[in-house]
Amino acid sequence: MVAEIKKITGHGVRFSLETTAQPAVFREAVEALMPAGTCVLLGSARAGTEVAFEMPFLQFGRVIRGVIQGESHPQELIPQLVDYLMQGKMPVERMMTMYPLAEINRAAQESAAGTTIKPVLRMPG
Repeated sequence: MVAEIKKITGHGVRFSLETTAQPAVFREAVEALMPAGTCVLLGSARAGTEVAFEMPFLQFGRVIRGVIQGESHPQELIPQLVDYLMQGKMPVERMMTMYPLAEINRAAQESAAGTTIKPVLRMPG
């Protein structure tokens, strides 16, 4: 994936956004950066999750930044998100995978593996 990105861009990307908190995906998000690029980690990694980078790669001014709760202002963000939803600009249905409650373990496994972005459990009845 990184090679394809660099083939398209020539030098990598100025910004990357990582939402899975999977070490291999996070590493690719960082390795896809151009010099002085920034990678923002939005995913919530479990304690003990580690990722390694070659230090010289980071010495070219690349920045890795974690974000807490989107660092948003809820009074502004929530109305904006509602507007995006109403305008069809935020396809949340593409981010969700529905699971019957009986498949809660599968939902948890697929979430941990990064094969689903947002598992949603459906209650019986």
